[in-house]
Amino acid sequence: MRTISSDGAATRWIIRLSLVAALVALLASLTPALDAQERPPGPQVFYGEDAVGYAGSEIKVFNQNGVEISSGGEGTGLVGSDGTWFVQISLQEATRAKLRIVSASGDRETGLLDLIEFDLKEISIREFSAVSEELDVTGETISVKIIARRAPDGRIEFGMRGPDGEDILPPRRLFPLGGPGHTRWLRSSVIDFGNGFEGRIIARYVEADGRTEFGFRVVGHDDQFPTRRFFPATGPDHNRWLSSSVIEIGRPR
Repeated sequence: MRTISSDGAATRWIIRLSLVAALVALLASLTPALDAQERPPGPQVFYGEDAVGYAGSEIKVFNQNGVEISSGGEGTGLVGSDGTWFVQISLQEATRAKLRIVSASGDRETGLLDLIEFDLKEISIREFSAVSEELDVTGETISVKIIARRAPDGRIEFGMRGPDGEDILPPRRLFPLGGPGHTRWLRSSVIDFGNGFEGRIIARYVEADGRTEFGFRVVGHDDQFPTRRFFPATGPDHNRWLSSSVIEIGRPR
């Protein structure tokens, strides 16, 4: 595995990071001149400077569903001998991601991180925690879908479609018209599928285009975000339920 030699490593790291930052800034400055339908979203770049105890290790990237994705081009995802590293993540592959240091002394990983177009963010080694060896011994999951429709007053009504096709509507299930005034996640009341399976719908306002993004939260697991997870800013007004793509959920831990 290629590492950065200690001789002149700091200088090369500064040059490399400066180039990445300059590229991100340049792409961001060009964005208004480009049609949003003609360009892919800009990347999120995470970097660190204090992982010297993990020199030579690889940093892998996993999306919100736990699937490993690319960490960028050549030279990304490797911890140098001076503890520096960076990864570049395409927003076409994920909306949230976690980083994992793969090390002979034990793997460590971050929690899920929000991805922001054209963003450059430092991550300290203190944000990496030891990966739990606890396994889901049951191996059981159920297949469910999130459903949503436009209520008569313009708010978005959410529910779940259980594994047997039954629609379940929690008491707290309405997302405010025009958003809640922030982009933080809101939660529904608990949805019980029976046999120990339960969780909550989560939803937030997407400030960039006015859509509403939704997912599902089960205690002890990463949040689940189906591929089809955005409700339009306006419409539809036909009162029929729209459904997400299928997600697999386990029992709370």
